[in-house]
Amino acid sequence: MPPKVVCSPEPKVGSVKLGRLVTSSFSLSVSRPLLGLVLSFLAVLFGLATGILIKKTAVDVGIVTTLFYRFLFSIPLLCIYALYVRGGQFLQINQTKTLVLRIIFGGAGIIFWFLSIRNMPFGQATALFQSAVIFVTIFSPLMLGERIGIYRWSAVIAGLSGVFIVTDPFAGALSLYALFGVCAAMSGAALSIVLRRLGRGDAPASVALWYNGSGAIVAGFVVFTMPDLLDPVGGQLLYDLILLGVIGSALQICFTSAYRYSDAVVVSSIRYLQIPLSGMAGYFMFAEVMNATQIVGVIIIISSCLVIAWREFVRNRETTIAPE
Repeated sequence: MPPKVVCSPEPKVGSVKLGRLVTSSFSLSVSRPLLGLVLSFLAVLFGLATGILIKKTAVDVGIVTTLFYRFLFSIPLLCIYALYVRGGQFLQINQTKTLVLRIIFGGAGIIFWFLSIRNMPFGQATALFQSAVIFVTIFSPLMLGERIGIYRWSAVIAGLSGVFIVTDPFAGALSLYALFGVCAAMSGAALSIVLRRLGRGDAPASVALWYNGSGAIVAGFVVFTMPDLLDPVGGQLLYDLILLGVIGSALQICFTSAYRYSDAVVVSSIRYLQIPLSGMAGYFMFAEVMNATQIVGVIIIISSCLVIAWREFVRNRETTIAPE
């Protein structure tokens, strides 16, 4: 018996929560991968813009001022997004203790990342920060009980060698600044594991709002008790700092939303475009040049991270299609 065909003047309409984007189910099935790619690429561009603004404002304001404005001006957009997505439950959190860990690791990660970008070549700092996936693989057996195979352990060893080459611990004063980049990567790795747990029971929009709101409160308390740490700003510098907060919130929205429409391996692979783009931005905008050894280390880091992402994709796919 042939399947029944039902004609309709219009395709059935469904809704998708990217700020409650509404589209037809047919067009959604076609555009879903493309939407994930666009969001991933936008996240890369916003991350690049964030680094450029941090680098640009570093000569005029200190790290406390940068963090204060970054957190403060990220709240409005995140609040609107959380309200639009979750309505009256935009502040609801089910895993309070895990959220506290997210705030701690996230705060440590952003401080170390800002310090590394302010004191190191842009591309080098970005490469170290993006090496977080290497440390995620190392921490996963201890914190998540995951089994790591020979492919991923080989990629970890290669990636750590790349980190060693990029940091160049025998380069004297630079080694202290390189330590900021390594600490940013390790904090980011711990944060990724915490976010996995939060993702099982809490909405990313609410988590992001709580994190940035807490950051604004802590930074505000610091400048209130030690006002000398808040540098006077105005003119173009003020606009840059406001833009830093707005772009930071847009980065989080795009990055978390990208995972809804694309496989994690796709999002992760596109994410590493930020490393060469940061290197080019550092060269053309700040006259920064990495030497040949550092470039080799960056290539090793990117390659090892891509192998880890690919093995994660294969592992998840095998688990999904395994017979019950």
